[in-house]
Amino acid sequence: MTRLDADGLQPLVRTFHEDIRQRVGALLTEARLAGRPELASRPGEWGAGDLGYALDEVAEQAIADFGQALGEHGPAVVVAEGPGERRYGPAFGAAGVADTAGRAGAASMSSDEGGAAHDDSAVLALVDPVDGTRPLMQELRSAWVLTGLAPDRGAATRLSDVEIAVQTELPLSTAAVYHVLTARRGQGATIARHDVRSGECLSSQTLRVAEQQPLDNGTFSFARYLPVERTLVADLERRFLEQAIATHELNPRLIYDDQYLCSAGQLFLVTTGRYRMLADLRAWLGARHGLANFTAKPYDLSALLIYQEAGVRVLDARGEPLDAPCDTESPLDVVAFGNDTLWQAYWGLLQGVMGSAPGA
Repeated sequence: MTRLDADGLQPLVRTFHEDIRQRVGALLTEARLAGRPELASRPGEWGAGDLGYALDEVAEQAIADFGQALGEHGPAVVVAEGPGERRYGPAFGAAGVADTAGRAGAASMSSDEGGAAHDDSAVLALVDPVDGTRPLMQELRSAWVLTGLAPDRGAATRLSDVEIAVQTELPLSTAAVYHVLTARRGQGATIARHDVRSGECLSSQTLRVAEQQPLDNGTFSFARYLPVERTLVADLERRFLEQAIATHELNPRLIYDDQYLCSAGQLFLVTTGRYRMLADLRAWLGARHGLANFTAKPYDLSALLIYQEAGVRVLDARGEPLDAPCDTESPLDVVAFGNDTLWQAYWGLLQGVMGSAPGA
């Protein structure tokens, strides 16, 4: 059971996501009709967590209104990629108060030091305004808005505290439908299809992994985005697939690859049966080899609850259930399997090739 007022808070999140969807959709349509992709893809400023683009800037304009709406409901803190952390509520005004110390300093600060101390009755919203900016700004594939709500425990708040999660698709400008995924802790997950023009819900059903899937005839995604990590990931992937093919007598022609720079999008594909597994080990490789690469961050996993409720095994590089502080900087590995059968077939093989991988 959730401790948060899910019936009161979830509609606020949906309104927030629809605001972002409309803003982003308008910019993408403008860029496409003008033949000027740079309207969406122009690099901007470094914010909390990552480099921003024009597409992100448009989306981030909706965060203040969302924070104010949460603040009217009760004390709230919003931790978001880009803007960072702000607190909302009667004590902080409509604009909120920025916490320059961030999550790491929140537990040790009082409200007299910028409003960073947590309130036992407050809600924390962990937000990624656009997960998958780079694919969407080039109109390659969808991105997603992510929000996880948890009771605010200050710097101790973790992904495992999230009780309500919403993930809304930001589709290509030519799409007719988009998906909305929701979950409440202990109550399962849902997936709904909506009409792009009206926002009307066309259908809704329980989101749950398929218990029976073939071991092959699907995608095995090993994330490799920057040149500095590609050869290392390729070696890991090659050795894993060689062992998987030999161990399970797989057909090599029925093993596919995909590179989707979007953690939430990857987990969506795992859950809906397109991916057999995901191995995003960029943080593990970065630490092992001292790479200057970038990784998934906690805000990329703010809707993790949806996938856990849907039955996906989402692990870290040690094979433990994925968890992390609700901040904008902690580097994360994400390993996921579409069901327990796939986990049993492949986790041991992956662990073995990771253990024998060359170090720095």
